[in-house]
Amino acid sequence: MQCWNAYNWADAKEIITAIDTVELDAIINYLSAKKSSTVVPIVRIPTTASSWLNVTTKASAANKAKYPDLNGQYRTFITNLVNYYTAAGVVAIVDLHWNDDDTEQQPMAKKAPATPGDALLFWDSVASTFGENKMVFYELYNEPHISDLDAYMNGNAEYAGMLEMAATVRTHTADSVLLIAGADGYAYDADSLVTLDAKLVAQNAINVVWNFHPYMGPDQAGAANKCPAGFDAMLETVEKGTDRPAIITEFGQACCPTNGACEKCPQWTNNGIAVGYDEAIVQIAEKHSVSWIPWAWRPSAHGTNPKTCQDLNGGNANGTALGAAVNGTNGADFAALWSKYA
Repeated sequence: MQCWNAYNWADAKEIITAIDTVELDAIINYLSAKKSSTVVPIVRIPTTASSWLNVTTKASAANKAKYPDLNGQYRTFITNLVNYYTAAGVVAIVDLHWNDDDTEQQPMAKKAPATPGDALLFWDSVASTFGENKMVFYELYNEPHISDLDAYMNGNAEYAGMLEMAATVRTHTADSVLLIAGADGYAYDADSLVTLDAKLVAQNAINVVWNFHPYMGPDQAGAANKCPAGFDAMLETVEKGTDRPAIITEFGQACCPTNGACEKCPQWTNNGIAVGYDEAIVQIAEKHSVSWIPWAWRPSAHGTNPKTCQDLNGGNANGTALGAAVNGTNGADFAALWSKYA
């Protein structure tokens, strides 16, 4: 199973909007088993604005020439995916992960003419599609990493600000949940959220949830604020400075020992018991009543992933079961974490 779609890759004329229910049902079964009056199952769907908006980019041109109405089918497929999850009682986060497929992560969501994947046009279309479905949440932008706080909040000629995107969604739904990450650190900043909150309070904004992405790997090594104690302090900042809940829509550790220190972070212990980075993040989330979603479930994950150690699945030959660490050295043991904390 290599894709969320169920179709024949060799047939360029085949409509590619059919979802692979085997993979989806595996996720839904795990989530539904933990559903309760206080636990709401949720998934996150990363999307690309240019694909949703049916815009041809340099990267997509060849595929669009081969597959008729490729982007139109993309929109239909995402819609089918969202509807399948929400019909099963699972909240679906629609995440603006990329503006377009020509470039990787941008410092902030962009708008035309700076990009073919205009964030404001994207959210106008997405919110008009799902606005009546309260099981759909809107993650306004995946991982901001911008130092210009005014551009982050209000936008400019190049970037779509958080307040602009929120207002666009609100034209179609007055009370659906919005997820907002801080300006700096790739969705890892609390101070900007406190500043933004003052604007949101003045607007009487409701149903806004702060979003964080704690990671520890080679790229984060040496950054004390990325270690568990730093994340704990970051959550305390938004708790004291605002009155809104928070969620983690991504987190993960490199191939560190399952219950040991990761990179250059001090060993995290809880009641004298040493735990690994991912388990520390979950424990801190519980301490602050923060929801969490790890990164990521992949249809192609068949067994242990020694490359990233961040895949949730891979616990069987079909990639439809939670994975477990091998010999305690290959990253987090998600099967154990799910059983213990979900």
